[in-house]
Amino acid sequence: MSSLTIRPASLNSLVLEVLTIQTEEVCRQLLEKVSQAPHMFQDTGVILSLEKLGEEQDPIDLEKITQTLQQARLHILGVACDRACDIEAVQKLGLLRLPATRFHQKRAQEPQPPAIRRPVVIHTPVRAGQQIYAEGTDLVITATVSAGAEILADGHIHVYGSLRGRALAGVQGDTTAQIFCRQLDAELISIAGHYLIAESLAQHPLAQQSVQISLHETQLHIEPL
Repeated sequence: MSSLTIRPASLNSLVLEVLTIQTEEVCRQLLEKVSQAPHMFQDTGVILSLEKLGEEQDPIDLEKITQTLQQARLHILGVACDRACDIEAVQKLGLLRLPATRFHQKRAQEPQPPAIRRPVVIHTPVRAGQQIYAEGTDLVITATVSAGAEILADGHIHVYGSLRGRALAGVQGDTTAQIFCRQLDAELISIAGHYLIAESLAQHPLAQQSVQISLHETQLHIEPL
């Protein structure tokens, strides 16, 4: 019996949906699948979904699973969950928690871009460990986003300071969402599931500069602001 499913989230990211709290079995099946097609999985982003775990079930060993993902050279983009024990584990490990239901297997249709409301505006620095999510709207931050901080929006993201943490725009699938920042020094940027990590961003010619980031087909495009 399968303890997990793996399916595409975008061209360069996958959803790993956990179906049981039997951590050893989940890790075994994960490594088995990776060994069958190592080139397909290597250096790929993974969204871990714990949404099918029941409220009455015991907590899963999230740390063991993340270690196995790292062993398999998979980058953890975030964890979709809604159980209190899972949320606590995500926060303890310093991972990005994604809104639940977004990646659930039973959602057959691709998510539609949400109706955009008035933006969420933050005037104070976003510190390490903080997470801000602008649901159904844009996110505007007039200060710095520190390393270790996470900002998410269903629409655009505007940062009028240094962007050093993780920024995910178009979280619910809006491919027209963009990211704007005064200084690009991010750990990760993502639009509608397509992402770039710190290693790639640090080597970009526009690193440390004012930029706007958009999605062109399946690639993130960075240009001067």
